[in-house]
Amino acid sequence: MRSSEIGILTPAEFARLLENASDETLPYWAIGGFTGLRTAELERLEWAEVHFDSDLIEVKAAKSKTASRRFAPIRLALKEWLAPYEDRKGKVAAKMLRKRLERDRKLANIKQWPSNGLRHSFASYHAAEFRDAGMLAQELGHRDQKLIFAHYRELVRPNDAHKYWDLRPETTRSITAIVG
Repeated sequence: MRSSEIGILTPAEFARLLENASDETLPYWAIGGFTGLRTAELERLEWAEVHFDSDLIEVKAAKSKTASRRFAPIRLALKEWLAPYEDRKGKVAAKMLRKRLERDRKLANIKQWPSNGLRHSFASYHAAEFRDAGMLAQELGHRDQKLIFAHYRELVRPNDAHKYWDLRPETTRSITAIVG
């Protein structure tokens, strides 16, 4: 059985997306791209489950595809993107989300949106940067590493992974210029 190729965002595309996101959609993009949460998990996520004090995002069993609870780490890049949102309450996902996300993609000049683009980008860049399939499987909520090896190993170059994980609020313009 052949595995189909997955689509991911380039570091420049993700930088443009973050740069062009509205205040309402930025947390959705940043959390999705830097944690790999599934679309449904992102849409169900509440600010109370974003634990800034311990740098963890809790995915409750009732909100997870696999019905098992897990934590997604808030790494430095995500921490910086979310800093202005620490006092938020309610759902992370904005109202009229689909329309707002489409607007952001259009402003970022992303014409072809890859299926599960945020999750697949996260997993691909994580695999290249951290080189720990077990940790990646756990963060994605997978039971084992089979999908990691089938889909994400060697999909991106380490240099691109560094650019992806170095995206910060004050650097997206320069990274877009460098890799765009």
